[in-house]
Amino acid sequence: MDAHEEALAARRAAAAPRKASAAEIPRLAALLAEAFAEDPVMSWGFREGAGHAGALKTYFTHALTRQCAQHDAMFVGPDMKSAAIWLPPSGLASLSLPMWRMALMLPTLLKVTGFSRLGRAAALGEAMEKHHPPDPPHWYLFFVGVAPDLRGKGVGSAILEATLAEADAAAMPAHLDNSNPKNTRLYERHGFRVVTEYRARKDAPPIWGMWRDARRA
Repeated sequence: MDAHEEALAARRAAAAPRKASAAEIPRLAALLAEAFAEDPVMSWGFREGAGHAGALKTYFTHALTRQCAQHDAMFVGPDMKSAAIWLPPSGLASLSLPMWRMALMLPTLLKVTGFSRLGRAAALGEAMEKHHPPDPPHWYLFFVGVAPDLRGKGVGSAILEATLAEADAAAMPAHLDNSNPKNTRLYERHGFRVVTEYRARKDAPPIWGMWRDARRA
């Protein structure tokens, strides 16, 4: 299969996603770790250098296991080369990180950040929670990613369009936090618009909160 055929097959798979099971979290975390390897915000907040890849995998494993799996909205292409992880309105409380939850997460956080970047991760979590719209009820796009060799080939667009159908079927709006300016036009093509820009700290990269009004399927 040549590169063109591979991209076409991946787009077809992404356009017909299925729900991932908890047993597939290790593979899903590995895919997302590769997809976010150069993400500006995660590069700022997580371990750097040789430890960065492991930090990403640890973070995604934790987030998928503790915040996402129970809400049954982890979508993957059947070939496991694309993923879109959503939280339905009933799952938005899992984004909240009160001090007691942060304390329980401390061993995991230290694996992700080390001592030197623990403060960055805390500031990031606080900023994201502060800028998340409290209402109306909405779907939240936690993560979307594709295998690095398939970037720019329409795969991310295909799985995003397919999974937005969940929000549209319920005639509900959607929200996301965009940590990479390279993705802004992708989200805009699917109806999102920037509604806020913020930083975890003055030295942190920007994050753009993006909103998509409710549509009917």
